[in-house]
Amino acid sequence: VKIDFVTELPTITKQIAKLAETSEEIVEDDYGNLRYIGKDPNNYVQFNNELWRIIGVMKDIENPDGTKEDKVKLIRNESIGMYKWNNNKINDWSTSALQKVLNEGAYYNRTSGDCPNGINEVTIMCDFSETGLTEEAKSMISESVWNLSGPSSSSNTAKEFYEFERGEKVWSGRPTKWTGKVALMYPSDYGYATGGGSITNRNSCLNAILNSWNGSEVSDCQNNDWLNIKDKIQWTLTMNSNNVGGVFNITETGRIYLYLTDSESGKITTQPVVYLNSNIIIENENEGSKLSPFTLE
Repeated sequence: VKIDFVTELPTITKQIAKLAETSEEIVEDDYGNLRYIGKDPNNYVQFNNELWRIIGVMKDIENPDGTKEDKVKLIRNESIGMYKWNNNKINDWSTSALQKVLNEGAYYNRTSGDCPNGINEVTIMCDFSETGLTEEAKSMISESVWNLSGPSSSSNTAKEFYEFERGEKVWSGRPTKWTGKVALMYPSDYGYATGGGSITNRNSCLNAILNSWNGSEVSDCQNNDWLNIKDKIQWTLTMNSNNVGGVFNITETGRIYLYLTDSESGKITTQPVVYLNSNIIIENENEGSKLSPFTLE
């Protein structure tokens, strides 16, 4: 039965909640968030004139004025390039060079400019004149409060990462929150996106520490996780609270590990993540596949 999305369901959060009633690709996590899971779920969406994917509906996301609401979270389907999280040894997202590129620099303004490329403030020319944010896309993005705290090691489950991300543990002097439009995924987003498999089911994956997801005994966990880009390292937003420059990433083998912002080899794939405004709707009856993505209005 096709749903008349526009007349029956006035917001995208309610549309996805309705889809979750019949879809095995959308599940509720430990905290009431709705998440797309599995190897390749139907969560593709046309956004910014390109393919993005719906991570899910996140509960009680804070607005700049202190109010909270449920928001849909998107991630770009492909990386915008290989860059450093910062070009110095400071794991503070609120001041990082990559954050500035995404929120006030070349990517946000759909132009060319400087991107972090090496230690000691080294940059490289980057061109987002074709791939940066359009004015229409920017009007759909909800400015939100992002949590910046994190654990002292990568030996945590998805649930434990989720709690650390929203806690108070940071390296001395770092902020626990940042307000902005464009950021990165959390380690917990990656962990909760797994569908598991026949050898290691999803519950077993969620009970395993994310640092162990590179072993053959848990290969179902990373192999059936749509947020895992094979053979590439991916940045996350979350800092290591026990290190001046440590940030967690997803390794080529699919586990969460620690990387230093000032590492010489620290240029890593970057996939922007945003929250949508609450008045956005899915305007068609597409199935959300790569060939038939949702479109937004």
